[in-house]
Amino acid sequence: MDAAPDPRALRLTDAGATRRTTPSRLGARGRWPLRDGPTLLWAVLALTVAVAHPWIRGSGWLLIHLVLLGALTHSIMVWSAHFAQSLLKASPTLDVRRAQSARLWTLLAGTSLVLVGVPTSSWPMTLVGGGGVVVAVLWHAAQLCRRLRQARPGRFRVTGHYYMAAAASLPVGVALGVLLAGDLSGEARARLAVAHAMINLFGWVGLTVTGTLVMLWPTMLRTRIDDRAERWAQQALPFLGLGLGVVVAGALWGPRWSVVLGIGCYGAGLVWWGRALLSPARASPPREHATASVAAALLWLAVGVSSLGVVVARGASWELVSHSLGPLTSIFVLGFGAQVLIGALSYLLPAVLGGGPVALKAGKAWFQWRTTNRLVAVNGGLALSLLPLPAAARTTALVVALAGLATFLPLMVGALRARTGRGAPAG
Repeated sequence: MDAAPDPRALRLTDAGATRRTTPSRLGARGRWPLRDGPTLLWAVLALTVAVAHPWIRGSGWLLIHLVLLGALTHSIMVWSAHFAQSLLKASPTLDVRRAQSARLWTLLAGTSLVLVGVPTSSWPMTLVGGGGVVVAVLWHAAQLCRRLRQARPGRFRVTGHYYMAAAASLPVGVALGVLLAGDLSGEARARLAVAHAMINLFGWVGLTVTGTLVMLWPTMLRTRIDDRAERWAQQALPFLGLGLGVVVAGALWGPRWSVVLGIGCYGAGLVWWGRALLSPARASPPREHATASVAAALLWLAVGVSSLGVVVARGASWELVSHSLGPLTSIFVLGFGAQVLIGALSYLLPAVLGGGPVALKAGKAWFQWRTTNRLVAVNGGLALSLLPLPAAARTTALVVALAGLATFLPLMVGALRARTGRGAPAG
């Protein structure tokens, strides 16, 4: 087995280029408000909507999209570019920070318009916003393609292929979402809703996460990469891609059994890919909040994919399937999406902020605060909210889960301030 990459080596500069161009103009290392600020902004807005949901129109839709389209999509754009550069070793001047910032501003503007346009029933605003998101992601995909063409020989080129497949998924998902914002009803709307949700979750988010964790997971655990990991990831990608394609095509035009078949194919790809994570976890079990949060997120992903297959198979109509997706939303959004984002950022931010060993230690200390309590609150609360309990009990459990997730926000602020030498949290 090969050694896991040193997190300090996962940067956007190489020795030759560093002498020519300062790192602050190249990639994600150091202080970069546009990298961290929007994620924090979307997360704060999501928490606000969760608290004030009785008084906010379309609060359920808004909460989901603040997390997935807002915080998670922004982070995917930032960190997939970071890892693509680190692994593919193309010239760091290929995609300097100014270009990355322009893409992120485009994404931020487009996302903002969508998040205002849909709740206010402004379809033109939604269309323009969706177009902005698509432009940003296609621009991102073009840069990934350039990196792959110019990449030096090395391992884990497959991560770039996962990122390309993910980037190809989101524009389709956005287009379906814009259509959903129009005047549709009945079976057509239900089919569109299922296809929209699945291509965004399984494609944009799922493929990015799987492509990243095959190499990031052992690095987070500070152990060695299974020497079969790259091969397994390469073999899994066709199953994941085929399953995603069958799910979307079946939801739009086919019978429900075809969607079940697609979900099964995608699940088989996840199982095959997941073998690469077992050896590092056995060698160094998750003990820190970052790794434990990612592990919990992957378990919720498995639960969500399995439950989705059952819901689609048992649904009597597409309308009932679409309505039955509601309980699964918390699994995919809170259990999987939010936790994998929190786990990844808890590991990555201290490593790239700079400030020396003292700042690194202080940043990690913030994210380690009350690890067990936070994990129990999030995962225990979410599990209880899914049980057939009285409505008041399920609501209380969901509030506990949201509170556990919300603790990440002040901790992230504290970690960002730690690079200035402000120290670690008390307790």
